[in-house]
Amino acid sequence: MNTQMLSELFGGAERYKALKCLFESPSRDFGARDLASAAGIDPGNASRWLRRWAQYGLLEKKEILNRPRYSVSPDPALAHLKLFFQQDSEVVRVLREQLSELGDRVIAAAIFGSTARGTDGADSDIDLLLVTKIPRVQAQASFKPAGRQLKRPVNVTTFEPDRWREAVASGNPFALELLGDALIALKGDLNGIAQTG
Repeated sequence: MNTQMLSELFGGAERYKALKCLFESPSRDFGARDLASAAGIDPGNASRWLRRWAQYGLLEKKEILNRPRYSVSPDPALAHLKLFFQQDSEVVRVLREQLSELGDRVIAAAIFGSTARGTDGADSDIDLLLVTKIPRVQAQASFKPAGRQLKRPVNVTTFEPDRWREAVASGNPFALELLGDALIALKGDLNGIAQTG
């Protein structure tokens, strides 16, 4: 994404970095120093912004060992903002780069599970769904370099296009749960594929 444009949109480069850090890991608690270190920003600004954003409902504040900790508010009105920042995350960037190497052999791809919901930890697996004719073992091997780069395992689930349509049409619990939960689309449209054919 265009960092200069986003910095302008969010009131400056440091504010953008702080918000990006918070919204990429919405379930993580931050203190001012944690955020300053993770985002590479001034601790004084981090402290001031955290207090302000909590005051306006972007963040939730709680006290842990008499120190304020902040995390992204679960307010549904912020869901699109979370998704926006997740689309600009390192995980998405690295997986899209790997997908580009597979080219047209992948029809659709999406991150699901805890990473898409924003409840993942630093060592959580990254769940990736591919609609492709590439065998699962080969697809899994294709994403090993991405896992090494991210220092997190990437678990690949594959469906051939016809099987994906069939799974959705027949009410397969996995397919329906996946479509009903948080997803970060990387390529194509899982719903669109399910409705064609």
